[in-house]
Amino acid sequence: MRTRNTLRRVLAGAVVVAAAMTAALGGATAASAHDSLVSSTPAEGESVPTLSEVSLEFSANLLGLDGGNIVIVLGPDGRHYESECTSLAGPTLTTAVALGAPGDYQVEWRAVSSDGHPVSGVIPFTYTGESTSAGAETSPCASAAGATAAPTARSSDAGGVSGLTIGLVVGGGAVVLIGVLVVIILRTRSREE
Repeated sequence: MRTRNTLRRVLAGAVVVAAAMTAALGGATAASAHDSLVSSTPAEGESVPTLSEVSLEFSANLLGLDGGNIVIVLGPDGRHYESECTSLAGPTLTTAVALGAPGDYQVEWRAVSSDGHPVSGVIPFTYTGESTSAGAETSPCASAAGATAAPTARSSDAGGVSGLTIGLVVGGGAVVLIGVLVVIILRTRSREE
């Protein structure tokens, strides 16, 4: 009778551990979500007659890692139209611009999320105003930021598995395996008695 009670306790413990691991994995996935772009000036697809700066607001304060936060503005001629380096204030990135000829432009950005992972994207817009700059071949801040190429991916948050999730899966598997081994050992002993 004692062996059956022990076996029931072990099985109940294994069920509790499995449920806890499932809850922890669900929480780890939600907690590993990167910050996202909340709004931008200009907005995606917007037509603007004037623009002196590009502003991007994120869902949380970004990390100010050197060279990690980049905003560039490319014109229809492929030239850069940023007039100053990107500045960071909490969840907002701002870059001063002097645009060239009217046409289709795009803002390419990369930011370091509050969890330390980079996120990036592209915001197309149309400029309808007067030319204020001839643009430049490279970003004026590329060498200062240590960046040689602009971000081109729509978003680096590709849903990859984090190290925390892998650790929880491996740890949970080990706990379940130990629980199964204990049940087998107890079952073998009860048959011998």
